[in-house]
Amino acid sequence: MTAIGDNSSKAETDHRLLVAYYHRKDLANHFEAKRIADERKANRKNANSHGISSQKLDHYLKSVVADDKQKVVDKHLSDRQNLEWMGLIAKTSGGDLLDQAERVTGETLVRAKGFQAGLLGNDRVSGYMAGSDEDHWWLTSYDEGRKEYDTKLPDLLARINEQADIEAPPEDEDDDEG
Repeated sequence: MTAIGDNSSKAETDHRLLVAYYHRKDLANHFEAKRIADERKANRKNANSHGISSQKLDHYLKSVVADDKQKVVDKHLSDRQNLEWMGLIAKTSGGDLLDQAERVTGETLVRAKGFQAGLLGNDRVSGYMAGSDEDHWWLTSYDEGRKEYDTKLPDLLARINEQADIEAPPEDEDDDEG
């Protein structure tokens, strides 16, 4: 008869099973993360071959997924101001940089947001009051962005693939003659 509280064998078995259970999940996550990282690396390499830097894609992604879009704008304004102060870029015309940034509001900004949402294939929901001018501007621009993506991207990709085929070295032809 086993002594009361003598569950060491059962506890060890349970522990071993739990380790295996969590390890399987960790292992699956590891390989999924590796697959995603490899896919991202290939995407970045392709983008780079078309003149699109990883830095640009990183900035774009951070801007799109940012919870606080104003932080993205503030960082841009600060970076731009630093470059102006260092004399690396011309000072923004028309007065204070912040004043200029504040002028980019209203219809222009709403339309830009809608167009971008259409290009990215986001949901067709403006976030503005239904039937308002802003809602109309956003939805119209969304449709324009979506149309541009759907109609022009296939041609662009075909031209890129065609160019890649032209630049590719010719395949060796198998010579089966004996």
